[in-house]
Amino acid sequence: MENQTHVIRCTDAKLGRVFEGIGGITSNGMSKLLMDYPEQQRNEIMDLLFKPKYGVSLQHLKVELGSDVNTSAGTEPSHMRSREDFDITRGYGLPIAKLAKAINPELLVDALRWGTPLWIQNDEDKLAYYLNFLRGARDEYGLEFDFLGPDINEGAFSRDWTVNTLVPGLKREGFGHIKLVADDSDHGWDIADHAAEDPELFEAVHAYGVHYRQDSTETAKLSGKSLWLSEDLAPFRHTFSRGGLHIGKRIIDMYVDGKMVKYELHPLLEAEYENTPFNYKGILVATWPWSGHYRIDPGFWVIAHFTQFMQPGWVYLDDACGQSETGGFVTLEDPNTKNISIVVLNNGPETCSYQFDTGNTDRKLYIWKTTEHSHFQLAATHLESEGPYQFTAEPYAIYTITTTTGQRKGDEELRITAETIFPLPYSDDFTDGRPSGNPKYMSDQGGAFEFETNANGDLILRQQVTEEQIPIDWTYRRTPEPYTLFGSLEWTNYRLSVEVQLDQQAGYIGLGGRISYTSKSNEPPEGYWLRMEHTGRYELMKGKYPLLQGDTTALDPNTWYTLVMAFEGKTIKAHWNGVQLFAHTDSEMSSGHAALLSSYHRHAFRSLRIEPITESTPVHCIRYLDTHAALHYSGGWERADGDWNVYARTLAKSGAAGAELSFRFKGEAASIVGKKCADGGFFDIYLNGAYQGTVDTYRPQTGFRKSLYTVIGLDPHIETDIRLVVRGMMHPESADTHVYINAVEVVAGQLLT
Repeated sequence: MENQTHVIRCTDAKLGRVFEGIGGITSNGMSKLLMDYPEQQRNEIMDLLFKPKYGVSLQHLKVELGSDVNTSAGTEPSHMRSREDFDITRGYGLPIAKLAKAINPELLVDALRWGTPLWIQNDEDKLAYYLNFLRGARDEYGLEFDFLGPDINEGAFSRDWTVNTLVPGLKREGFGHIKLVADDSDHGWDIADHAAEDPELFEAVHAYGVHYRQDSTETAKLSGKSLWLSEDLAPFRHTFSRGGLHIGKRIIDMYVDGKMVKYELHPLLEAEYENTPFNYKGILVATWPWSGHYRIDPGFWVIAHFTQFMQPGWVYLDDACGQSETGGFVTLEDPNTKNISIVVLNNGPETCSYQFDTGNTDRKLYIWKTTEHSHFQLAATHLESEGPYQFTAEPYAIYTITTTTGQRKGDEELRITAETIFPLPYSDDFTDGRPSGNPKYMSDQGGAFEFETNANGDLILRQQVTEEQIPIDWTYRRTPEPYTLFGSLEWTNYRLSVEVQLDQQAGYIGLGGRISYTSKSNEPPEGYWLRMEHTGRYELMKGKYPLLQGDTTALDPNTWYTLVMAFEGKTIKAHWNGVQLFAHTDSEMSSGHAALLSSYHRHAFRSLRIEPITESTPVHCIRYLDTHAALHYSGGWERADGDWNVYARTLAKSGAAGAELSFRFKGEAASIVGKKCADGGFFDIYLNGAYQGTVDTYRPQTGFRKSLYTVIGLDPHIETDIRLVVRGMMHPESADTHVYINAVEVVAGQLLT
């Protein structure tokens, strides 16, 4: 409990460091879907992100130098796949930067590399890669970069390359104004230690940047360099306290503890599919481009409490900055106008008292406030006091006390559509686009699926990265063989068809569906997919595991073939050029996206179709997280939240014998989704009171988002009751008796309270 009064000493406060802004990072495949939004909603989102004194009003944007590797949740295409290749129009980072810069011409623009094209063999090659990126950004998009990371994100840093090649190369080619930020480390301030003993390195670097920490070393603080938190968390979307307010405290702590003056959110926004790694954190969610729907997280307005009230160039008042276990405050002043803004954050259960004197008694003080359920409201037009101001911060709230005006909560004119469903049928002939562009709603996870004009002058979709071009992966992510995701996570019963053509008699092509999860590895997507080899050998795969095999005739590279897959209930079917290859029964994957797959060859696709099985067969499920009020728990259940591998990072677990989960619903089918793992145990399942069997959730290698139990063929007009009972028993090889529940899915119906 905090009972003391915190004193904020503004009058005659010691001047601190210069604030350099709060920004976001577009990288790792996390912004791609933004560019597929209808123009109206895309413009709204961009205004919300970058328009000054309107939304979150970001002041800095970092983009990824693409290299065709998956650097978390997707790829950013490379502008150079060989020494001779160059196409700056690939990808979406630079188009986003151009739109952002048009909205806010004062926006600071930064760039950093994650992966490395294979053709780069020496420092001169690397310089050509960087210079062509900067030239292309200038010539094609009118972008002049302010900052550049000289080497790989969270990876090796080369002093000699930076000092001896990059710096003179930038100066020679007209980019000497670009300031270098190093070394984007996730393990400490090594760059400060090295530069302190190396005058040339010290001169080369403008700012020292680290990731995911709020403290710094004395060497860094005394260096005279700007200190940046050049990548840190965006709000997790679980709770306001552990989400938005937690990030607000990190922004306060970075200065109070570390004297860092810039905070860069990662990601900029969530515009990636939710079955990719590191989902469910962000200030704005834009994963429904087909409908135009998007969502603003409360953490968005927490960030606005800083960015709408202080600008790069303002100065911290050190005597008016402080912290506590559950909160803190920072005060900044405009050196020109002498306006001040004080951000006060209370992330605890008790009120906190503050006393301050602004030294600006002739100016009104305005108070803005955000809580979990009330966002960015003008709480009071001004404060009045004959002596020091007294202020009380409510529990779990953030405030800005300011002499500035003109702030705006930019939601008065928004046209956010309510619908999120991806309607079927849907088709894409891959003829509406431009060469080197990407199809709508597709998110590359490996390789590069881009439009190309073929020998007949027709536009087709082709996988572009060859075996000779496979790039060097980022430090913390291995890139899978080429595939691209598309569609809805709630699709359950649907038919996919596409025409495919091999570029040469080698490799494989593939088509998949019900993809609910993709791992942070080089493994294929977790769903059902058909792998068709050039020899005519085919396999039905469930993720990386083959379910069945067969043979057809060898494929002719000059021929287009039609590949069809259908998912209905527990049945997976495939047809090849009109001939059924198989009908297989499996229920572990109940819903999910679709995908096109290819080996590292330039195989081609056209005439994509996604449609219902029949007019009467329901396509979509409704997914209810394990925390939903209509799911009833009894016995010894506990939370196991936080893992990005599970839906929405929520998970319930119990190993206690007799612990129960029960729910009622009306619908044609239902699935209980959870985790299978090395400590998985048994549970019994009851349908309308009748015992259906015992389920073993043990699996040596963890499987996320798996259907632990599925029932189909129900009458949707009749109420159905399902009861899961934990046995408290386990497989002989299991480490424990735990049962993990992530969600419940209902098809053609809904849960009943």
